[in-house]
Formats: sequence, C-alpha cells, structure tokens
Amino acid sequence: MKYARQKELMEIIQNQGYLNAAAAARQFDVSIATIRRDLKQLEHQGLLEKKYGGAQLPAGAPVSMLPFALRQTHSRSSKAAIAAAAVKYIPDGSTIALDAGSTIFELSSLLQEKKQLIIICSDVLSAKEMLKHEHNQIYMMGGFLTKDGSSSGDFAEEFINKITNIDIFLCSCDGANPQYGISNEHNAINTLKTAYMRKARKTIALIDHSKFTRNAFYKMCDFRDVDLLITDTLTPDETLVELRQSGANLEIAP
Repeated sequence: MKYARQKELMEIIQNQGYLNAAAAARQFDVSIATIRRDLKQLEHQGLLEKKYGGAQLPAGAPVSMLPFALRQTHSRSSKAAIAAAAVKYIPDGSTIALDAGSTIFELSSLLQEKKQLIIICSDVLSAKEMLKHEHNQIYMMGGFLTKDGSSSGDFAEEFINKITNIDIFLCSCDGANPQYGISNEHNAINTLKTAYMRKARKTIALIDHSKFTRNAFYKMCDFRDVDLLITDTLTPDETLVELRQSGANLEIAP
C-alpha cells in the first residue's frame, strides 16, 4: 500500500511539478504525517526535493523524467556512440528484443546495416524507424501504450511467454546506481524487462552517463545480472570503478 501510494505521489510531482502535502493527505485519506514520511523516504532516494508544505522535482531533475522529445536531444552524441558500440554485438540472422528509449532509438536507426534479423520491438517510435529496413522482420509488442509510445501490461507479457528464443535483449533504464543496481520508474515496464531478461541468452544494457545520477522506483537487476554494460566517456571515473566492483562487465563507447 505504501509503495503504491509513493508511486502515485511521484506521478503527481512529475505531472504537475509540485505536490501539496495537505492535498495529498486528503486525496489518499491518510494523515499529513504519513505523507511527510513518504516524502522523506523519496527524498532520501533522490527522487524529489522537499519544500515547505510539499515537494517538487529535485534541482537539475534527471533527463529520464523529461518527455521523450527532450530526452532524445539530450546527450545525443553519447547515446549515438553507445548505440554504435552495441550494434557490433548483433550478428546477422539473430533474434533480438529491443527496449524503449532514446538510446534504443539511436540503435534502431543503425540496424539497417544488419540482415535477416528478427526484431521484437516494444516502442512504436523505434518500430517506425526500423520499418525503413525491409531486410529485417519486425514484431511489435502488444499491450498498453505509454505517452512515450512504449508498450507494457498483461498482453505484452503473454507475447513474451510465447517466444521460444531471444538471442539478445538490449535494454535501457531510468536509473542506475553502482550500489543499488539498475532501476525503472514504472512497475509494468520493469516487469516486462525482467521477463525479457529471463528469455534472452544475453542481455546488453545501454546506459549513458546521465542515468548514473539517480535511483528510479523499481529495481530491475544488479549490474552483475547483465552480460555487458555499455556506457559513454562522460561517465565519471569513480563511477566506473564502483561499477566494476559491483560485478559489471563494462565497455566504454568512444
């Protein structure tokens, strides 16, 4: 109950920019002290900044909280470098599953170099880009569509359960912390990603430097659970050291 409420509190802050604690207490039919405890816990995770009477997004809020169109332009050269490094691991004729996100979108435009791929896509924006590549076969994931055009939910999970083979799952995330692992904002999407990981022979995480500034709400996995983590040269050296200590197999995209 508490975690569901805290998730809704974060959605209010992300949609409105500010949350009034007294109004939230009335909305959820709990005491204002309960809301203040929720906000304190969320602030400790770096998800918000408490203000008198409520809370707001932290100063310099992570790019993962922004709409897709803005995320797409943020650190685009870093994301393009990560995508270029990742495409080398995709052999012709393989079956791959693509996550959603701006770095995955950069990767989708490079798949024209590949032939006879079977691509399972959960993002309508990436799918539209890949439709230009007639020599690859694309399956669009069903289910509920988010505002960013990614799918999730029971239908999507049923689709995954019917798949017999995934060679590579290429995933993104909303948050990454050497101590706490890889995380995402939405539970349904996070659940879908873990289902992909169970099906795939190999999981490659594409995480640019901006994601190492925060934890998202739902943990997906530890760094040692992915076969390869590709990041960019702007990721701080101390973060790279911590990642290796946490068991991550790292590649730095030039």
